[in-house]
Amino acid sequence: MAVKLTSPCPLSRRATLGLALALAAFSGGCSLSGAPAPAAQEGGPRLVRRPGLVLIDPVARRAELRAAGPGALSLCAAEDLRLRTWPAPGPLGPTGGNATDTRLNPVAWLLMRAAGVVLAEDEPEARATLVEALDRWARASALEAPASADANTRFAINRFLLPAVVAWAVVRDAPEASPALRRRVEAWLARLAAAARARLEGQRPEEPTADNNHAYLAASAVMAVGALSGDDAAFALGLSTYRRALARMRPDGSLPAETARGARALWYQRQAIASLVTIAELAALQGYDLWGLEIEGRSLHRAIRFLLDAIDDPAQVLAYAAENRSPGPSADWRRQDLSFLERRGHGRHYMAWVEAYRARFPTRPETAQLEALLFRAGDPRPLVDEFAGGNLSCLRGPLGPPLRAAARDRAHGPRPGRGRVG
Repeated sequence: MAVKLTSPCPLSRRATLGLALALAAFSGGCSLSGAPAPAAQEGGPRLVRRPGLVLIDPVARRAELRAAGPGALSLCAAEDLRLRTWPAPGPLGPTGGNATDTRLNPVAWLLMRAAGVVLAEDEPEARATLVEALDRWARASALEAPASADANTRFAINRFLLPAVVAWAVVRDAPEASPALRRRVEAWLARLAAAARARLEGQRPEEPTADNNHAYLAASAVMAVGALSGDDAAFALGLSTYRRALARMRPDGSLPAETARGARALWYQRQAIASLVTIAELAALQGYDLWGLEIEGRSLHRAIRFLLDAIDDPAQVLAYAAENRSPGPSADWRRQDLSFLERRGHGRHYMAWVEAYRARFPTRPETAQLEALLFRAGDPRPLVDEFAGGNLSCLRGPLGPPLRAAARDRAHGPRPGRGRVG
């Protein structure tokens, strides 16, 4: 299969070679051009070029937040940091059903908000709260799931793991993190990632979660640990999973495993996009431009374009949604669930990944449409979600107001589509 790599910021020769080798190692031996890739040389360039950095450079981002002033710093604020007294999450057994496993949601929320506070304020008490919580969980070998854990439990653990790695990367160089403590926490995170990786690599292709949003979330979490520790193989798993997602994408940008989900076809298209955006951003910090990767015209931009077009006109997804596979709470695939456009009752916003997109592509037409959708009833920030790695408004988002969206709203008013919202 021919692969086209285009980018407004071309990769260096070293970065291109590294990406080619990573994709070759995990995608059947083909380089970006589709030709056999050269074998990696011992002692040659490493894939992880900036070990310890996950999604952001904390020092650089802290400087940006402080330069932008109180309004930007307020995006990182949190009222309640109970992590100091929160018990370590214990081993999670199977849920025994198809419902989402939400047992880790409360502590994940505190973790994501705490990381934002530490990033913005860098105060000893906040740093100690976060460091001590993660060390307490590492000492307890928290969440090291039994082999019997079902898909929903593994999904919940991976959903927790990603923001845990991001939070630790924000605080790992703090004076409160001794060398021994750092080794303990990072060994624990590595064990959780190893379990996720073993499951991903051991799945049969016909398993429902082998190539859908579950796989993309797991790959993003494993890749984050690879970026943290300098583990090239773990990092490369994210690259290969991203490439596989593009290869499976339809020419119109729809993802087959997600858009077959009935009334939640667009819900799961969005959920898969969230993890793919995270993978692309993890790669970008290490010098790899996955945003510019195209496979026969398929790209992550194309997937986002399909999502936006189908939000505006849900008829575009109905032919796929009619398969009605595991549709969620509603069996009526003709009425698409667009409630992901609103903040959820537990504080998350499932469109938090848009903050990374706005920051990286401020002039793309998709950005204007995304802003019009999200800011149509006021400023929804901070946008916080595990799939995006945490408080993305604080970690990654633009720090000024979305002026283009505001101007568009005043002139025309956003059109949220004909699906069901709420």
